[in-house]
Amino acid sequence: MEGIAGTTSGQPALDPSKLEEDGLTGVREDWRHAMHVYQPCEGLHISCINGRPGSKWDFRAEGPPAFSVNILLEGRIQTAFDDGAVLNAQASSAILMASGQHTSGWDVLDGKSDGIFRMVSIHMPQTAMDSLTGLQMDNLRKRVCTIAGDQPHIDAFLGVAPASSSLQRVAYDLLGFGCTYPGPCISRDLYLRAKALEAIACFLRENLAQQEMTLPVPADRPRLIEARALLERTYGEDWSVQSLARVVGLNEKRLQSGFQALFGCSVHACLTRIRIDAAVTLLQRGISVTETASTVGFANLSHFSRVFRSHTGISPKQCALGISPRVQPQPADDASRIRL
Repeated sequence: MEGIAGTTSGQPALDPSKLEEDGLTGVREDWRHAMHVYQPCEGLHISCINGRPGSKWDFRAEGPPAFSVNILLEGRIQTAFDDGAVLNAQASSAILMASGQHTSGWDVLDGKSDGIFRMVSIHMPQTAMDSLTGLQMDNLRKRVCTIAGDQPHIDAFLGVAPASSSLQRVAYDLLGFGCTYPGPCISRDLYLRAKALEAIACFLRENLAQQEMTLPVPADRPRLIEARALLERTYGEDWSVQSLARVVGLNEKRLQSGFQALFGCSVHACLTRIRIDAAVTLLQRGISVTETASTVGFANLSHFSRVFRSHTGISPKQCALGISPRVQPQPADDASRIRL
């Protein structure tokens, strides 16, 4: 939820779960043409924005207890609960909102500064999310790895993390979905539900610790998130732990221990996964195996093939031919990891 205090006074608040049934009432005209909303099943709401609105859209939002993952591909966002800290997000970010009570706040979507705005929002009532994952609010707070988080004045959570290549790929799949048939459509609804659940699973895999653990000191968390975001953006570069620690302002020991605590893996394993995720995207877009290996930072083609197979269960060539990878969790210190 987002906005700038005072800019939305007098405007009716939007409820993300009612956008479809309200026919986008309350959505600004210059944003409405870029927006599609779906409800493929009870308790699951998907909003897709893809266009060039040419303006900023600030609005109030409110609703009952809920959970949402918002994948911002292009553009900028400000968001906050009423009386809470403002969260700023830029392109290639994932925003998590979870509330255990009825909440209200504001949003500002910036489709002017960067021209194009692309975002996918997946919204579920708290009861549906509890039923799907078994995650309770207290458990989520202790395990999620994002910048910001708890809202001391309410039972809610609001944080941002880098959106991985895998998560962005699912978001683009949803944005590119072209079925506009107005009536009941089993294949459409199954596809949308599967993609939404894939996005939620991807976000939780990458941003939820497998067990409750002591997190790094608050001052280190933004730097660790920054380090992971840097790897997401520049995975093709020849990073060393020393150079990454220097760029984000942490010593090597705190960087390594922070990655293990916050992301559940070493820096080596994190970069490996990022590179393999990116490789899958490139191969599926028709980029050759040789060019893909070089782009994601592998100088040796056979080594790339071994690491790719160990993480996905298939070869790069099979992936290029359209066979779906089976992403497998890897030990943090896997012997086949790439060199940092």
